[in-house]
Amino acid sequence: MRFRYIPACVMLVAGLITCILCMVQGWPVQMSLIILAIVLVVFYIIGQIAAQVIGRVQEEQRAMEEAEKKRKEAEEEAARLRQEEEEEEAEGIQE
Repeated sequence: MRFRYIPACVMLVAGLITCILCMVQGWPVQMSLIILAIVLVVFYIIGQIAAQVIGRVQEEQRAMEEAEKKRKEAEEEAARLRQEEEEEEAEGIQE
């Protein structure tokens, strides 16, 4: 949902560049419109692909961070349990 504007922005920037180039080159209006339509469709598809790739990469990043956080919590819990066991053994030896 966060990336829903990426395809539209990519498409509009490509359309703007195409319009400027068509005016500078002095191409006929009908040819310019055909080229513009093709450019808009192609770059909309490219923007959709880019948005999906970015979304997947961020999703994988979040999953990796969660896994790392859980691993650290498990290590801390294991260290705490070992310390408690060592303290209990130390008390048993002293008695």
